[in-house]
Amino acid sequence: MNSTNKMKTWFFAFAVVMGVVSIGHSQAAVEGTVVCKTAFGEKEITIDNSHVAFNREDNSGVKREISSINSVKVRTQTQYKGFTKTLYIDGMKHKVHVDDVGNFSEVQDYLSITSPKGHEMTYPLTCHQA
Repeated sequence: MNSTNKMKTWFFAFAVVMGVVSIGHSQAAVEGTVVCKTAFGEKEITIDNSHVAFNREDNSGVKREISSINSVKVRTQTQYKGFTKTLYIDGMKHKVHVDDVGNFSEVQDYLSITSPKGHEMTYPLTCHQA
C-alpha cells in the first residue's frame, strides 16, 4: 500500500469515527425529559422531544401548563453535550440553554427572555432529568 492510499484510508477511518461520536452525543443531548427551574421557582420549564412547556405552581401546590409549544415551532440547536432551544411566546423570545445534559450547572444553564424592544433578562436554571 503506498502512502497516498494509507492517507486516504486513515482519513476515511477518522471521518467515520468522528461521525459516530458526534451523532451519539447530539442524540443524547435531547433525549428524555429535562425539567428546569429558575432560582426562586418563578418559572419551570419541561423539555422533551415533542414540546417545551412552561409550568406554574399555584398557592395550593397544583402545577399546570401555562404555555406549551410543539417541536415544530421550536428551533433546536444541539451542541456537543447540550442544547439551546429558541421559541417565541407572546412576542417575547425565550432561549433555554443547557450546556451539558450529563452534568447540569447553574452557571452554564440559563433561560434568556428578550422583549421586542431588545430588553433581555437572563435567569440561571437548576435542571434535572425527569
